[in-house]
Amino acid sequence: MSKIEKALEKAIQMRETPKGGVSDTVIASDHPRYDIGDTIIDKARVNSHIVCITDPFSLASEQFKKLKARILKESSKKDFLNTIMVTSSDMGEGKSMIATNLAVALSNELDYTVLLVDADLRNPSINRYFGIKQEYGLNDYLAGKVNLHDILIKTGIGKLSILPAGNPQANTTELLSSDKMKMLVQELKLRYMDRYIIFDSSPLLVTADALHLGSYMDGIIFVIQEGRTSQKSAIQSLSLMKGWNILGVAFNNVPQYLISSHYHYYYQQKPNTNGKKHAETV
Repeated sequence: MSKIEKALEKAIQMRETPKGGVSDTVIASDHPRYDIGDTIIDKARVNSHIVCITDPFSLASEQFKKLKARILKESSKKDFLNTIMVTSSDMGEGKSMIATNLAVALSNELDYTVLLVDADLRNPSINRYFGIKQEYGLNDYLAGKVNLHDILIKTGIGKLSILPAGNPQANTTELLSSDKMKMLVQELKLRYMDRYIIFDSSPLLVTADALHLGSYMDGIIFVIQEGRTSQKSAIQSLSLMKGWNILGVAFNNVPQYLISSHYHYYYQQKPNTNGKKHAETV
């Protein structure tokens, strides 16, 4: 049995256990501001699901740091595997959220820079996660309407830059399968040898876009959502990714009781309102 099949089997077993669910929502407060060129990004406008920004010491944020550590390990085994696509079977399984949190986590490394590319050209969401508006992006670059340097956003969050999706086009599959897109991936890969490029793609079973994009990638992260991704969909997606370098499976929306048993090892004692102390994770 392959590693991916074992991961799927484990995911199915976990789904069959009683649920005790973790909330995805994190309330942000005391929000610092980040400069992005002439634009100001207020942390209060960043979506609460981007926990690596809104709640960096949370249980959820720690999971992305662990994912980051595994990516760093896997990508350094051979040649530097720095173009990584995050995808899923269907819509709503959390691939964009995971891609964004992973990019933020990687951007805090001392030795690497990160470019997050919104390559889900039909249903982009990276801008919404960061609470920003960008008139042009990857769609417009591939259509020959703008230059690349005019659409890259330096976030000021770690060493993270963003290439947004831009204006919707009718021919996204043709744009992503074009020679210009292939050349762009190679240019991004080779321009800076200390840079990770994280691509958020469309779902595998919804459009053909991810099938073209995935063939250019050094590695793939496949997202499965607990209680949503069916075994049939996962198997179909894996068959479409045959021959690709699947770095791993990210199991999203895991019940808290399955992942929190060791997290409270590290904590601070802090007085509460009635004078007693309670453990607060940090």
